[in-house]
Amino acid sequence: MSYQKFEDLQLENSKLNQEILLSRQQNEALAQELKQFRELSDFYYQSGMQLYTEKKYGEALEKFQTLVDRYPTSPHAAGANEKIADIRNLALNHYQKIIQSVEGTRDLRGRIDLIDREMKATFLTKDLADKLLTLRESLRQDLEGELESQREISRNILIEDDPIKSWKVYRSTRTLTQPIGEDRKFFVELYFIQRYTGKKFYKVKTRYQAPEYLSYESVTLQGQNGTKLTIDTIYPQKQSMVDSDGVTEWSDNEIAEDDKITRLAKSNSITVTFKGGNRYTFEMNEQQLTAFREVVRKYQIIR
Repeated sequence: MSYQKFEDLQLENSKLNQEILLSRQQNEALAQELKQFRELSDFYYQSGMQLYTEKKYGEALEKFQTLVDRYPTSPHAAGANEKIADIRNLALNHYQKIIQSVEGTRDLRGRIDLIDREMKATFLTKDLADKLLTLRESLRQDLEGELESQREISRNILIEDDPIKSWKVYRSTRTLTQPIGEDRKFFVELYFIQRYTGKKFYKVKTRYQAPEYLSYESVTLQGQNGTKLTIDTIYPQKQSMVDSDGVTEWSDNEIAEDDKITRLAKSNSITVTFKGGNRYTFEMNEQQLTAFREVVRKYQIIR
C-alpha cells in the first residue's frame, strides 16, 4: 500500500468518525427533545387532570388545549381532546340552564341580576361568556329604555292619596276631553285605584256636555285589534245635571275585565261609542290614546 493511499484512508476514516460523532450528538439531542416532549406532554396532561378533578375547568381546559396544540402527536392528545369535549359540553349545559332561567324571569332587572350571579358562580367557556355578556348588554339597554319610559309616564300620572278610604288614585294629567262639532264635548278617562292592601282595579270615567241630553246608557271602546269593551252607564254610577252651560252627564264605572283593558292598550287605535237616545262615535285622539297606554303601563309596574 502506498503512503498516499494510507493517508487517504486515514482522512476518510477521520471523516467517518466525525459523521458518527455528529450522528450520535444528533441522536442524543433528539432523545433529549423526545424526553422533554414527553415530560411536557405528561406535565400538561397531568396538570389538566388534576385541575379537572378540582373542578377548575377553565384552567384545565387551558392545559388540555395547550397540549393538543403543541403536541398533537402525543399519546395524551386523544385523552386531552376527550376532556376538552367534556368541558365544553359542561359549559354549554350551564349556558343553556342560565338562558332558561333568564327567560323564566319576568322583569329586566331580575334578568340582569341573575346573569351577574351566574357568571360569578358558574363555569363558562370564553365564547359562551361573551354571548351571555352580549345578552346582558341588550337587557341593560332595554332596562334603560324602560326606566326612561317610566319616568316619562310618571311625569304625566297624578297620584292622589286618600287616607280616609285607604287607597291611592292614579290618573293622567293629559287633556282627555274631545270636542265633537261646535257644542258637544266627550270625555273618556281610564284610571286605577290601589288600596293600601295592594289590591288594584281599573275605573273608566265618561262625560258628555252639550245643550241637550244624550241620556247615554253605555260606552263602548273598540280596539283596532278586535278587542271590545262595553260599559253599562246606568244609575247610580250615571249622573247628570243642568246649568247655564247646558247639560252634563257623567258616569264612573269599575272595570273587572283587566285583560280587555290590557289588549286595548296594545291596539293602534280605539274607537269610542256613546249610545243613548242618539249614538256618537269617534276615535280617541293622540292625547287620549297616550294617556290610556300610560295608565295601563303604570298599573302593570306598580307593586
